[in-house]
Amino acid sequence: MRARQDLGVGELATRFFETGGARPALNASELGTLAASRLFRGVARERLLERLKPIGEVNLRAGAVLLDYGQRNANIYLLLSGRLAVYLDDDARIAVAHIEPGECVGEIAVIDDEAASASVIALEPARVLVTNAAHLWALMAEEPAVALNLLRILAERIRRSNIAVLESLRQQAQLRNLATVDPVTGLHNRRWLSDMFIRRIDRCARARQPSCLALLGIDRFRSVSDTYGQQAGDRVLVQISRIMLKQLRPTDLIARYGGEEFALLLPDTALPKAAAALERLRLAIAHSQTAIAQRATIRVSVCVGVAQWREDWSLDELIEAAERALYDAKQTGRNRITLAPLDA
Repeated sequence: MRARQDLGVGELATRFFETGGARPALNASELGTLAASRLFRGVARERLLERLKPIGEVNLRAGAVLLDYGQRNANIYLLLSGRLAVYLDDDARIAVAHIEPGECVGEIAVIDDEAASASVIALEPARVLVTNAAHLWALMAEEPAVALNLLRILAERIRRSNIAVLESLRQQAQLRNLATVDPVTGLHNRRWLSDMFIRRIDRCARARQPSCLALLGIDRFRSVSDTYGQQAGDRVLVQISRIMLKQLRPTDLIARYGGEEFALLLPDTALPKAAAALERLRLAIAHSQTAIAQRATIRVSVCVGVAQWREDWSLDELIEAAERALYDAKQTGRNRITLAPLDA
């Protein structure tokens, strides 16, 4: 992006008018550029200059400002030579469009009688023809093709803007996904858990349904990484994630809690039913094998701590109860499930 110069269109145009003289003279090449432009398509070249009635011209150095964001504007600017860029940000860092010879700028501000919604800056030395709104309306009355051409140009710009908005929304969704998804397992992470778990618990509470939260930890996981390497540890995490997704219901929520631990929320599920479902999950994991290298597999086991939500609990208190139960499971032999007392 070229550095912006202080000299803008206001000062340049004023200099032209102060010097007086006839209307700007167009050479054959410039007239041909206008006649071939999309705006004037269908208008005979010999009638174009007479009916266009330009009121001035602007010669811009590279980096000079033709239009500034928020500037009041009553003119249409037709680019004869050079190249312009349109910027939406104040620092003119990202060009959203480029203006080529034969194209126009300023028409939106003239049509809606509002301040300029973008800045237009010369990327290279440029010559611009100036006409005002009254002359443009008169031209369109005499040459209806110009009005139709302008509508098509505006429709295309709106379409491009819509595509840009959709792309921006898509990128925002990707960023949100990156912020809430664990890159190793593909499961949601703890940040997502803090929001979604409480929403689902609240929904169960309003329907007077129980819900249980479980923390699942892989037994002696550090020894797996120390013995076989981090990549082997990641494969174990992925394998257990797949088993959880297969064993649990679509309505159950799963998130990587941190390290070798996972958090599971079982909505509309009381403690006995949750214990049975998690026991099936524990057995499925214990009986599975994870490939860690060519022709090499390992087995791992898990401990699970489960707590049922109480009406007077926050999500943090529910997690703390599950954490205490998980700790007890690890201290009493591993590869087992421990339930938090309902009156804890």
